[in-house]
Amino acid sequence: MSERPRRILLFGGTFDPPHLAHTRLPPIVADQLGCFRILYIPATISPHKLEEPPTEVQHRLAMLTLALSDVPEAEICTLELDRPGPSFTCDTLEALRREHGSGVTFRLLIGTDQALAFHEWENWPRVLELAVPAVMVRPPLDKAAFSWQLRQAYDAEEAERWLSWSVRVPAMEISSSEVRRRLLAGEDTAGLLDPTVAQYIAAHKLYTAVKQA
Repeated sequence: MSERPRRILLFGGTFDPPHLAHTRLPPIVADQLGCFRILYIPATISPHKLEEPPTEVQHRLAMLTLALSDVPEAEICTLELDRPGPSFTCDTLEALRREHGSGVTFRLLIGTDQALAFHEWENWPRVLELAVPAVMVRPPLDKAAFSWQLRQAYDAEEAERWLSWSVRVPAMEISSSEVRRRLLAGEDTAGLLDPTVAQYIAAHKLYTAVKQA
């Protein structure tokens, strides 16, 4: 009798700040795909956000640690924080493959916007060799709209392949950019952040006109 494949769900991002969709949706996907662990991989800086430096690493790492305190299958991987410069997924996957060997299968959790722009990624064919994507279809898109957009971006065969990699998750209309906007404007963020993360943000005066190290 062959052993059940061991799968790890990989979830990268700047997590600036980590919000409730970051912590509630990946466990749902991991359960659907039979993944025994979720590796959260905070980026030093995204190659697509070079003009918008993120919040200092120590704060983002501290907030993510707080946010994940009630997610037992989650683990934070600091590979990208430990190396300088922009974070390229292909380099991270190569390092993780060397670390975990061939006995583990990786699934790469991304959003529809990333899927539609996947050919812009550094060495994207190698990324697909190392980890099969799992695409969260979230508002404002539904699966039908995502399918239509895929057919505008890719040929029919590739569009079908990407659609087969989509996963269903509950609708949670939360984004880090919206959280930052609300915090800067002094608006309520209830229901968007874990209370411990909100307390950390307030204590360190993050995402305001006045910041404290």
